[in-house]
Amino acid sequence: MHVDTHTHVVAGDQTRYPLDPRPGAGQWFREVPVSVEELLALMDEARVDRAVLVQAVSAYQHDNRYVADAAAAHPGRCTSVACLDLGAPNAVDELRRLAGEHGVRGVRWWALDGQPLVEPRPVWDELARLGLPVVVTLFADRLEELLTIVSSLPPVPVALDHCAFVDFSAGVPDSLDAVAEHPTVHCKASTIVLDRLAEHGDVRDGLSELAARIGSDRILWGSDFSQTHDRPYAELAELARHAASRLDEDARDGFLGANALRLWPELAR
Repeated sequence: MHVDTHTHVVAGDQTRYPLDPRPGAGQWFREVPVSVEELLALMDEARVDRAVLVQAVSAYQHDNRYVADAAAAHPGRCTSVACLDLGAPNAVDELRRLAGEHGVRGVRWWALDGQPLVEPRPVWDELARLGLPVVVTLFADRLEELLTIVSSLPPVPVALDHCAFVDFSAGVPDSLDAVAEHPTVHCKASTIVLDRLAEHGDVRDGLSELAARIGSDRILWGSDFSQTHDRPYAELAELARHAASRLDEDARDGFLGANALRLWPELAR
């Protein structure tokens, strides 16, 4: 099974789901506003079976209505990851509402805007109780800080968006070795990562090194479509297959889907 762990969808009905752009976010959500129905059609053409719909913070900030409704409309094929203000006083109540009433199956921890990486203990305790993963979006200079915080919290699965945007110009950096010491932490080798690996060598060798350094059971593929839209979706899926072609069968299957199913088991049904 081929699972795309990092997709962004934008509603066609912008009256029901109005855009609320994050300042400085660019215009991809206006240039290529791909709805969940359009995404599923592209996935069918590209032989991708399942998708994790990750809240498009740049388009909607903390308004999770469309990502939740889109996944709920296509159970079995899609699941949703919402973005909360983890420091808000009602964060736990909002998580319970989204998970209980709307079937949200994960939380996006957004930390690209310089806000403090405060320890979100109450939210984390609730995530552990609900059995939900966390998707973390931050830059590499905060990776050590994140891992220190994660080590003090209950063991909730964590997926690092785009491998924390580390620099691959000299191969897999030593900063990612620390990830291997935290068994709950996974890395999304997204299109952004695969492109950067390809800029500095054979992407197949780069992904093989990443799997060896972190663990082949802890790397996940994600297209980043439609924020990444410089080529057709099918080419993004084919890049993932090509990058994984030198992995052994178990590692290849893990990267393309099996590892994702451990974080989002509802997609295996």
